[in-house]
Amino acid sequence: MSRRDRRKQEPRQLTLPGVPISANGAAKPERLGPIKRARLVLVTTPTTRRRFLAGTLGWVSLGIAAMLGIPAAVTVISQGFRTSDAGWSPVARVGEPEPGEPDLTVVGTPVLATFTSLVQDAYMKATPRDVAIYVINEGNGEYTIYDDRCTHLGCPFNWDGEDQRFVCPCHNGLFDIEGRVVGGPPPRPLDRYEYKVENGVLYVGKPYQVNDELQRVTT
Repeated sequence: MSRRDRRKQEPRQLTLPGVPISANGAAKPERLGPIKRARLVLVTTPTTRRRFLAGTLGWVSLGIAAMLGIPAAVTVISQGFRTSDAGWSPVARVGEPEPGEPDLTVVGTPVLATFTSLVQDAYMKATPRDVAIYVINEGNGEYTIYDDRCTHLGCPFNWDGEDQRFVCPCHNGLFDIEGRVVGGPPPRPLDRYEYKVENGVLYVGKPYQVNDELQRVTT
């Protein structure tokens, strides 16, 4: 055997994936970032029953918070994108009514009617909705249109023809025929609607509020 073959061969340095080797064969310490350090702690720290329960509870709490927070956030955000039909909606003929239509020829008496409005949310398709109103023919082509919701908590009210007043049965809110508060907890008079008459048909527009002097409040 030759002298070269009898020379003791140097052992080779074994390498591991991801572990750099220096020139003298020693493994270089790897500089760990925050994510790798967190992973290293997870795999090297013994998992006790307390750690397991604490970790599980943390993930469950995070999931519950996400489920509760997403609908709330969607609700808040969607309010900014909520739109309604900004045009005019027909109510009924101002002359002799057709079958099923409210009679708007009656002067001085509130008449319950409805109109169809389109309401759209940011995450839902626009859908038609029937809105209840009270229409008073004031004569001479003038009308007063009330929104059929109490200004206290939005409950629907009724017209009491015997006592000549609007009555909200939920919290005993009372309004006179002009919409003024005469009893109960409502904070302001009844809300009203803009209106116009075209080609013998009464249309409603945007709702608005009035103060105690029945003057329109600009918002």
